[in-house]
Amino acid sequence: MKLSFRSLSLASCVAVLLAAAPLAHADTVTGDVWELPTFSNVPVLGSAVYSSTPTASFNISNPSATALFNFRSDNDGSLTGFLTTGVGDASNGDTLTYLTGSAHGADGINNDLFEFQGTTSLTNGTYTFSHDDGLLLYLDGSLVINAGGPTSATDTSFTVCASGCDATAGNYNFTLLYAEVDGPPAQLTANLPLVGATPEPSTFLLFGTGLLGAAGAIRRRFVS
Repeated sequence: MKLSFRSLSLASCVAVLLAAAPLAHADTVTGDVWELPTFSNVPVLGSAVYSSTPTASFNISNPSATALFNFRSDNDGSLTGFLTTGVGDASNGDTLTYLTGSAHGADGINNDLFEFQGTTSLTNGTYTFSHDDGLLLYLDGSLVINAGGPTSATDTSFTVCASGCDATAGNYNFTLLYAEVDGPPAQLTANLPLVGATPEPSTFLLFGTGLLGAAGAIRRRFVS
């Protein structure tokens, strides 16, 4: 049976194009880690250390985005162990991919500084980080959690609402800075929802216009 392009509506073409458009993984963050001499507070975003060459760079992904920030090490072991182990000393199910460097040094992760980056989609409510030691959280470059000092395991939250809270609902690029500075355990868990980068509407428009034009040309060939 021959395909009739006359039967293809514009809406059908658009649906096919959108389905064919590649989508970014919604459950991935990128990270860098610096193994430093003894330090205490997490350096603020823009500090010179973040411009230096990290000890390792990596991607972390997980089919369950809500479980992605679920890291724990009870023995201050390797970087790999910290990033692939969750609360309860069990596998967190994350896929860890090193871009540069790898698990490092016999000194484990003590005096390590982490930078995690990704995109989050926030709705009204409370988001909580459990951490040991300090962390700073930036949303679109604005500091919303300032808890950068050494601490035993503690919970730090921020709230999202229409006005008067730490942030309003919406999508944000986030930078999470975390440090392990005074020995085990190391812990970082959060209910921060993750999303992939959303293509600009103009991207879809250009992509769709081009393929629709191609479909039209093929249709004209069939009609003629």
